Amino acid sequence: MELKKDSRIFIDTAPIIYFIEENAAFSEKVTEIFAQISGGNIEAVTSAITFIEVLTKPYKMGQIDIVNIYRDFFFNSMGFNLISITPDIAELSAKIRADFGFKLPDAIQLAVFEYTRCNLFVTNDEQLKKYDCNRVYVLSQKE
Repeated sequence: MELKKDSRIFIDTAPIIYFIEENAAFSEKVTEIFAQISGGNIEAVTSAITFIEVLTKPYKMGQIDIVNIYRDFFFNSMGFNLISITPDIAELSAKIRADFGFKLPDAIQLAVFEYTRCNLFVTNDEQLKKYDCNRVYVLSQKE
């Protein structure tokens, strides 16, 4: 995957988990992406949905140290923006959900992607490619 300088990308939940928890299968790809973000070459966006999703399992398992790692990542990473769900994003989510039949969290993710005018949506959810096969990048896809 080639990321152009000054691009804005949306990062879905799985790539963030892979990066923080150092998933061997995707380490090379996500490390490259986050290096470009921290280096100031590209800007990253994600939504409050991602924040909820990454914290759920550590809270359930009582892993407050992991919760704190995620909190630090989300609130202190350079070039990384956490977007709240506004009424405009909620309405766009409803339209995407009506048009494509996605579950609500996926529709919200895609709405934030569009609302923030991102160039690329980085995920590992193959079904999201039906939204826009040219702008949705699935980590597990062959290059």
